[in-house]
Amino acid sequence: MNLQAHSQYLSILLVFFLFIISPPTHAQSFGEVVVQRGMIDDDLYMAGAQVDLYATVSGDVVVAGGRLNLEGEIKADLTAAGGTISLRSQVADDARLAAGEIRVASRVGDDLVAAAGRIYLAPTAEIAGRAWLGGGDVRVDGRVTQELRASGGRVVISGTIDADASLWADQVVIEDGAVIKGNLHYTSPHPAVIRSGARIDGEVLHTPVDVDLRPMTASVIFTVLVVVFSFMLTGVVVYLIFTEFFVAVSQSLRLQPWLCLGIGLAVVAGIPVLMVILFSSVIGIWLALLLLALYLVLLLAGYFAGALSVADAGLNLMNKTDISRAARASALAAAVLVLAVLNLIPLLGSLFNWAVLLAGTGALGRRLYLLHRA
Repeated sequence: MNLQAHSQYLSILLVFFLFIISPPTHAQSFGEVVVQRGMIDDDLYMAGAQVDLYATVSGDVVVAGGRLNLEGEIKADLTAAGGTISLRSQVADDARLAAGEIRVASRVGDDLVAAAGRIYLAPTAEIAGRAWLGGGDVRVDGRVTQELRASGGRVVISGTIDADASLWADQVVIEDGAVIKGNLHYTSPHPAVIRSGARIDGEVLHTPVDVDLRPMTASVIFTVLVVVFSFMLTGVVVYLIFTEFFVAVSQSLRLQPWLCLGIGLAVVAGIPVLMVILFSSVIGIWLALLLLALYLVLLLAGYFAGALSVADAGLNLMNKTDISRAARASALAAAVLVLAVLNLIPLLGSLFNWAVLLAGTGALGRRLYLLHRA
């Protein structure tokens, strides 16, 4: 499968997951190339290998894809994930972005949270709230009205920060023309390069570290990739061994998602309480240890069941009727990867993954109970 097909796969899976927890009245657009123009008097969800937004949207916008070109006007929040994001839309509220490369060249009415390999705030960018940026290469040429927090291998500031700037990087550069009206606090193994034409009104505080951050960052990225691909491999193997069982669990989750979510919450919260009681009784220690092992297996299998349900939904949205084991296994791997990418989005990503875990665990527990009764 080529990269473009992978992008479409991941995008449609992401948008479907957002769709199932949202009212059905929201506008939906997905496909290979998606172009949206005009006026949208509602929330808007979009996904595709390439997404071009030129519309004025009165509600929230959630968009995912390989290449995202966002213009026009968004009168509420923006959440976007993709390969590259070019933001030229005026965003009235918060913007939450995750991608390989992010370029912001417009006004964001409140906070900006961005994570990417490269982040660039152009001279025309204006962040009316706080800016929290994390990436390999971060450059701020625009304006941040409130606090700036940035971390990366290299952080460069040549724009205006109207409050404090807190930086964590291997290399910090404050260019000529940069203005920081508050304090500059940076953590780095090297002293910052502060040009003579830069202006810093507050104090400059350097917290040195004794290690080079680049190998550490590379090690963290490598570890995360290993964990993610290990999850993908494990999920595919478990599915291939217990295909019929997991397909039935996935169907049960899609038919009764809220019931499964409730059961999952009860299971995830209730079993630890039972383990504590067994441990406290002394004579139940071995039962508690056995229950602990089963609990961990249940959580892992439940997460895979939830991811498989997301994968099946994505396949259905792509009009796949006769789904082979190989196609479903590939979709499951893609769904696990999408959920990992979603974790880059603060709060929202964690909530998505918790919902998948709880719903999948509930559907799995319900299926096991029905089999036991039978």
